[in-house]
Amino acid sequence: MEHRIDRRLLDRRVAIHLVGVGGNGAQMATCLARLDIAMKALGHPHGLHVTAFDADRVSEANVGRQLYSPADVGRFKALVTIHRLNQFYGLDWAAHPARYEDYQRERRLHLNADILISCVDSRSARRAIHAHLFHQYAESRYWLDLGNTESTAQVVLGQAPRRAASAKEGPRLPCITELFPELLDEAVPDDNRPSCSVRVSLASQGLFVNDVAVRFAAQLLYELFSTGRLSEHGVMVNLGSKRSGPIEIDPRTWRRFGYVEDADAVAEPA
Repeated sequence: MEHRIDRRLLDRRVAIHLVGVGGNGAQMATCLARLDIAMKALGHPHGLHVTAFDADRVSEANVGRQLYSPADVGRFKALVTIHRLNQFYGLDWAAHPARYEDYQRERRLHLNADILISCVDSRSARRAIHAHLFHQYAESRYWLDLGNTESTAQVVLGQAPRRAASAKEGPRLPCITELFPELLDEAVPDDNRPSCSVRVSLASQGLFVNDVAVRFAAQLLYELFSTGRLSEHGVMVNLGSKRSGPIEIDPRTWRRFGYVEDADAVAEPA
């Protein structure tokens, strides 16, 4: 089976919300800048506009493992990353030093993007994003999620129920929280304590696992915009065994994760 791109993304500027600008997010932002250039070179009329959200500041433990230097310590990750890309590529992208869900709540907004990219490190953050995208008034089209442990990673491109695909586009792509519903289990505690040093940080996440996850995620978007179609919408990676495997666009594949296509329910308005 194949998924074909929502054609409404081919004739206007594509709005992307990048949630989290840490190990995965900072590298993803750089890949998005390169994708913006490639899309325009291939004939897309407007390219991308990215808005980054992250309330964290750069710490000493981030230097070396993430794309930050000693001069960045103490500054907001979102502002550092987007300002750097704007200066380097001449972009007009935006950044908010706030958590995505807090920004919505404080400004009483229901933020929508064509593509929401989550590079978060906690179940609670994914639950908040799930609640946002599965709300009946949500208008976001795609949810691209990147996640990893010390030596494993997964990347999943999905579509929220309100953006159910037309027959021409193929079946609706299930989201990360549908293939891995345990992420929504509030009884499972988060373990995202900040690391006090690079050495401690590397004990919880390998040095290059973020690089691998980001490249697969960026490749999915590149294929989607350069060819207009996908036959896989995700990938599972194990750096320890040096193996990777695609998540095919196929109900038989999805059933192996425990996901069965059904009538997509959405949340009632709060």
